[in-house]
Amino acid sequence: MNIALSQNLQSQSPHSRAVDVERAVAQWILKGELSAGQKLTEQEVALRLGVSRGPVREAFRALEDLGLVQIEKNRGAFVRKIDLNEAVEIHDVYSALEELAARTAAGRLSATQIAELKFLVESMDAASEAEDLDRFYALNLSFHQLLVEGSGNRRLLSVYNRLLNELHLFRRFGLMQRGEMQLSNRDHHQILDQIAAGDSNGAAEAMRRHTTERRHKMLLRSDKFDPKSH
Repeated sequence: MNIALSQNLQSQSPHSRAVDVERAVAQWILKGELSAGQKLTEQEVALRLGVSRGPVREAFRALEDLGLVQIEKNRGAFVRKIDLNEAVEIHDVYSALEELAARTAAGRLSATQIAELKFLVESMDAASEAEDLDRFYALNLSFHQLLVEGSGNRRLLSVYNRLLNELHLFRRFGLMQRGEMQLSNRDHHQILDQIAAGDSNGAAEAMRRHTTERRHKMLLRSDKFDPKSH
């Protein structure tokens, strides 16, 4: 148990403790410390974090709303499990949201926000040259997140974040081969160019090409893991 985290949790209000428990369990899930389909018990999480079961119960309900946990009557809570078919469905909706975000952002991003996107794209160039997959992936997430936030559509952002959480449960979604980084970032350059030019249709089309290729790669990787997956 992390003693510092436990002491911090104990000093907070019940709601704040529940929020921090939620964040901690979400990190365990997204980092793969808890596997898909794994049963979660209030007692074990409470002991690990040094809190009572009340905040844990509240955190589980919040994690269910985020799409990371599934609560079944008379069975308890489980880490959500996503199969290929569901992952493809989620990805298609997720991609449509990204296309909408790119179209909207092209007409409203400030010079500062465009500069932030440019910095991320250039940082991804450096990461790809260094063959740093972990850094590239983190920067890639930040690029797409900033675009969605830049759309100014709060409902879009909320749904997008939930779908992203669900896709992270499908472990093959985030996989990338080393040679793919340069190709992926070439798409990012094209998306950024269209946004900087204020071309909404061009930005949406560039995003559509990018997400279509991402979907194709996800299916190819799934075939390598399981030839009968679809």
